[in-house]
Amino acid sequence: MAFALKNPYRRRAQRTDREVADQQAAAETTGPPRTRIAAARGAWAVGSAMLALARLVRLVVGIVVAVIVVAIVLRLLSANPANSIVKDIHDVAKALVGPFKNVFSIKNAKASLAVNWGLAAVVYLIVGGLIAGLIARAAPRGVAPSERVA
Repeated sequence: MAFALKNPYRRRAQRTDREVADQQAAAETTGPPRTRIAAARGAWAVGSAMLALARLVRLVVGIVVAVIVVAIVLRLLSANPANSIVKDIHDVAKALVGPFKNVFSIKNAKASLAVNWGLAAVVYLIVGGLIAGLIARAAPRGVAPSERVA
């Protein structure tokens, strides 16, 4: 028996369930430091703002593409260019697709407008989607105020 007491490599006694429960309760009452909680909540707030910005970029790109497509459809359907709504939509679309003017030279004027402005709409859609995706990926993931910080 004296040998067992002096042996430094002997097994330690198993902890009881009560001791484990007490240790977990002590860990839960102390919790993480306040700075860690604040950092997690701050990251969540910044991430939420960046995701909102990404959604806003997607919304603006969607509106721009919709205006261009509506202008193309109105021109292809020979809408009355003297109408103020048709004129306004066409003027806004013309301002948006300025860099894409005469990229392709097609003899039919309506087809040329549809192809060039359609290219502009596709480019806006791709570039806007990439920018919104980059913003969303850069958003930090924090802990929402309703969740516990571990």
